[in-house]
Amino acid sequence: MPVYFGYLTQSQKLMLQRVFKRAYCSGLALYECDLEALAEEAQYNLFRNSLSDNHCLNHLYSINTKPEGAMQLRDRGHHFALPLVQLDDNKTHFIARLLFDFV
Repeated sequence: MPVYFGYLTQSQKLMLQRVFKRAYCSGLALYECDLEALAEEAQYNLFRNSLSDNHCLNHLYSINTKPEGAMQLRDRGHHFALPLVQLDDNKTHFIARLLFDFV
């Protein structure tokens, strides 16, 4: 879910939300799930876990190196370089989306 959520259209998200609502109304679920909240939590958990050195996605990040004597600005949520996004298709890419979301 964290990887493909950025590629879903709004109508597909609404369709999945209706499935959650029907599952709750039928008694298959104890509470009605919010798709946006589930996706946000799953993306954050995967990003937090992928920061570890032994995670299989860690090699996709490039570390932001600062030259010596550079100004120290406020801390970000991660120490990776933000990718240059030029195409709209790259904005939905999982790694680029997480780096910009969890700055």
